[in-house]
Amino acid sequence: MFYKFLNKRMGNKITRLHPVAMKYLSGDLETNLDSGSAERLKVFRNYTLLYKHFENDQKRLYMLNNNYLKFLKAVIFLYQTSQASASILTAPSEIYSTINTVQKSFEEAVITLNL
Repeated sequence: MFYKFLNKRMGNKITRLHPVAMKYLSGDLETNLDSGSAERLKVFRNYTLLYKHFENDQKRLYMLNNNYLKFLKAVIFLYQTSQASASILTAPSEIYSTINTVQKSFEEAVITLNL
C-alpha cells in the first residue's frame, strides 16, 4: 500500500518532467544528429517496456520510477545548463554517471527479461 502511494507521487513528477526532457532530446537529435541523444531516447522505450512488465509489483515499480525520475532530472539539468549542444561528454561527472547508469541498467533489464 505504501509503495502504491509513493508510485502515485512519482508518477505525477514523471508526468511533469517527461515532456520537457523529451522536447530537449528530440530537439537535439533533429539539430545535431547526436548519437548520444538517440541512445538517451531509447531509455524512454525501455522504461515503458519495464513499466508494463512490473505493473503489478509496486516495490519494483517504485525503484524503476525512482531511477527514471533521476534520469529525467539529469537530462533536464544537462540541457538547461548547456550553452552549446548538450553532449554527454561535457556534462558534470554526477550527471554523466546518472544518465549512463540508468541507460545501462534499463537496457540490461530489458535484455535479461526478454522484453
